Amino acid sequence: MPSFQTEQRNLQPTAPDDAVSGLLALPLAQILPLTAGARSNGYGKTGDYILAAAVQGSLTVSARSHYALLDPGQAFLMASPGEYTIQSVSDGLCMLLLLRGELVPRLLEGRLTEGSALFSGGGAAVREAALSLAVLEDEQGCAPGETASALAYSLLLKLRTMPQQPGESLGSPLVEGALAIIQQELPFLEGVEELAGRLEVSAAHLSRVFSKKIGLSPGKYITRMRVEYAKLLLRDPDITITYVAEASGFANANYFSKVFRKETGMSPSEYLESVPRRPGEKIAHFDV
Repeated sequence: MPSFQTEQRNLQPTAPDDAVSGLLALPLAQILPLTAGARSNGYGKTGDYILAAAVQGSLTVSARSHYALLDPGQAFLMASPGEYTIQSVSDGLCMLLLLRGELVPRLLEGRLTEGSALFSGGGAAVREAALSLAVLEDEQGCAPGETASALAYSLLLKLRTMPQQPGESLGSPLVEGALAIIQQELPFLEGVEELAGRLEVSAAHLSRVFSKKIGLSPGKYITRMRVEYAKLLLRDPDITITYVAEASGFANANYFSKVFRKETGMSPSEYLESVPRRPGEKIAHFDV
C-alpha cells in the first residue's frame, strides 16, 4: 500500500485569496493510522467544521457536545467542537479534514442536527479528498489553497446527497458492508465472488441488491473505484505502470491500460497530458 496511506501526515494547503477563503477553505487534512485504543486530540475553534472518517477499522469521535461511533466507511461532521478526541476501537485508519467558510452550512442545509451530521458512505469521499491533497503536496511541496477549496466543494456536494444515518437511503446492511469492504480492501479484492463470499451471500443476490441501491453492479463499482485510485497514483512521475496496476488491484499492466482506456476514453499517458501541470513539470509516459 502506498506510504501516504500508512504514514501519519499533516497536510496544510496554502491559504486561498480572501474572497475564496470566506466562502470555503480547507486549511488542514490529516491521515492518521491508529492502533487499537490509540487517541488523537485536536481543537476546532468557532466557525470550524471537523470532518472525521473511519477509512479502515472503527473509531469514536468525541467533543463537549458531540459524540459518534463510526463503523468503517462512515464519516462524522461537527461544527465548532472545541477540544475533540479521535480514538480507534480497532487497528485502523482515520482521515480528518478541517473545513471553514459560509458554504459549509449552506451546502449542508437541512443535514446538520445540532451542529453535526453522520454520513454512512462519507468515508470514501473524505479519503479521496485527503489523498488528492497528499499527492499535490508530494508533487508541489504544498497544495494550492484554491485547489483545496475546490476539493472541499466537490466533497460537500457528494455529502449532501448521501444518507445521514445508516439505512436512511441505502436501507441495506448488505450494501453498507459491501461498500466498507471495497473501501478498505480495494487493491486486494479479487472480484464480486470473493466480496459475496465475505458477506455470506450469493453473488447474484449481492449484485441484485447492490445494483438497486447504488445504480451500478458491484463489479462495475469496483472497477470505477480502481480507476479513480489509479488516477491519483499516476500523478507520480517516478512511479511505474506495473506498480500502479498492482496497487489499484489489476492483474497486470496490459489489462490495467485496457480497462483505463475503456473507462476514461484515454490511455494513462493521454490522461496525464490532459491534467493541468505546472510549467516544466515532468509527465510520465508509460503506455504498454
